[in-house]
This record gives sequence, C-alpha cells and structure tokens, in this order.
Amino acid sequence: MSSSIPFERYDEEFLSLTEQVTSKLRSLDPATNNDNGSSLPPTADADLKMAHNLLLQADDLLKQMGLEARGVEDATIKRDLLGKVRDLERER
Repeated sequence: MSSSIPFERYDEEFLSLTEQVTSKLRSLDPATNNDNGSSLPPTADADLKMAHNLLLQADDLLKQMGLEARGVEDATIKRDLLGKVRDLERER
C-alpha cells in the first residue's frame, strides 16, 4: 500500500505539531512556572502566538491529508486513509 507512505509522514508531522503545541501551552501554565505560580512567563505572548501558528499548520496538514485521501482510487485504501484523517481531527 504505497499510498499510505505519505500518510505515515503526515502522522509523524501531526504528532510533532501537537507535541509542540502541548509544550507551548504547558509553558503558560502558572503551576509549572518556577515563580510559585503567581504569573505568566515573560514569553507568554510569543508562546501563545507560536501555539496558534502550530495549530494552523496542523489544520492545514489535515486538509491536505483529506484532499490526498479523497484522490486515492482504491475504495478500501481511501476509506482507511479518510478514517485516519477523521481520527486525527478528533485528536486536535
């Protein structure tokens, strides 16, 4: 099933994006800061903007995956790939 190879790369990229978003959002959690949880870190604005941009990238990636999956001619493979896209959409 050679058409799933790009989807393996997409899965890896999506996982990387979601891990980066999680990391950026965790950095905004006052409970995880070293200043006794009293304030946001000085990088809060930049971290929030980066998380937003990463989420936009993840959305674009899901759209691209959906387009490519719909372009597959084999009905079984298409169904499987669209299922992967739906699963990833639920994760975001």
